[in-house]
Amino acid sequence: MDDKTMDNAQLVSPADNGGEHPDRPKILVVEDDPDIRKILEIFLTERRFHVKVTDGAPAALEMLDQEPIDVILSDVRMPDMSGLELLRHLKERDPDIQLVLMSGYSSVTDAVEAIQLGAADYVEKPIDFRRLERVLQTVLEKRQLEHRTRILEQRLQGCVTFEGIVARSQRMLEVFAFVERLARYPTTALVTGESGTGKELVARALHRLSPLRDRPFVVCNCTTLAPTLLESELFGHLRGSFTGADRDRKGLFEAAHGGTIFLDEIGELPLGVQVKLLRVLENREIKRIGSPDPIRIDIRVIAATNRDLADMVRQGAFRDDLYYRLNVGAIHLPPLRSRADDVEPLARHFITAFNEKLGRTVTGITPHVLEILTRYPWPGNVRELANVLERAMVVCKGSVLLPENLPPHLFETHVQRTPDGQRLPELSLEAAEREQILRALQAAGGKRVEAARLLGLSRRTLYRKLDRYGIA
Repeated sequence: MDDKTMDNAQLVSPADNGGEHPDRPKILVVEDDPDIRKILEIFLTERRFHVKVTDGAPAALEMLDQEPIDVILSDVRMPDMSGLELLRHLKERDPDIQLVLMSGYSSVTDAVEAIQLGAADYVEKPIDFRRLERVLQTVLEKRQLEHRTRILEQRLQGCVTFEGIVARSQRMLEVFAFVERLARYPTTALVTGESGTGKELVARALHRLSPLRDRPFVVCNCTTLAPTLLESELFGHLRGSFTGADRDRKGLFEAAHGGTIFLDEIGELPLGVQVKLLRVLENREIKRIGSPDPIRIDIRVIAATNRDLADMVRQGAFRDDLYYRLNVGAIHLPPLRSRADDVEPLARHFITAFNEKLGRTVTGITPHVLEILTRYPWPGNVRELANVLERAMVVCKGSVLLPENLPPHLFETHVQRTPDGQRLPELSLEAAEREQILRALQAAGGKRVEAARLLGLSRRTLYRKLDRYGIA
């Protein structure tokens, strides 16, 4: 870097430095020269960027598979793959990617080719740091404007995609707005709703929109392990603390330190483990099994359940003090049957996703199919809708989904009539759910695992519903 360039770099007073900051835009610097790479890292960090660096295009591609980046700053001439080749690869994967190229061997031809390939801009070496800062600011402003425009277009079309969750109904738009507000604060959150409504998606949205988004997000499903194993999974253990503990092991709470832990199906947590979780929330420390020494942890806890925890508290199956601790930020996801407006945008979203997954080119659905999908009560909620559409796309022979591509149980009405044709009151939600479970079991030939898959339920949830409705 020459003296003039360095002087230019010092003309703008640096912003406060130090550590990662959640509001900083993320930039990836791809530069094979270690000296230039280091100078760029220092300069961009001072300009309030969260900076990632790598020495070549292959490593950059791997890094971009792992985490989102707002803008990429790449050298043109590198040994393994040029910046122009990197740009081609990235544009094939994501046409909206923002990449600024830099080169010490620049020519008008190079610059024109870069812009034609979709580069956001092109800067020459030695780098004029004032110009680089202006270029990056313009690129980020353009990116933000495009994002806002997409949101506006979705709203005009009556559909919004929020952190991967698709909806059109007013109830879900209100949920989105609350999640966005709640994400800013480090408080615990409790996400409730039936199986298949998208509770884990909401938990992930809370994490991604929070100041902890660059920190770990650790998931624990409380139904998958026996109580003794679950305690070890969460808190860790010391070697020799129980049979089979042949080494020291960190638990999920330690793995989530500095970030978020998501406790799915919290209603299944044994009372003994509930006591320990309460201590974690109150004291911000854990003890591994077999250890007297506390370990300080800094985590956000998000829990989810498809059960009525308030009712479980009344029955003595869930601790009231833990419930009140978890229920600080309460988010309830309504079942799909109560928001029929969301069925069409969800269906089109899944068709697009399954086209990519299955290598299909299904372009739409008939009005009759949409009517069937909208009328069906979806006891397995969004997960069941996804399963039904994936199956339909597998058997579909054309480019449009037809009624014959749908499973038979979707056509059965829930309105009963007397022998003379008079309409009887509609079934209660419980009766309708029981009826759908029976039909799924019949369609699955009595195989409970297959019936759970058809309904979009976990096996444990299905077994609990079978017990509740007295289905042998």
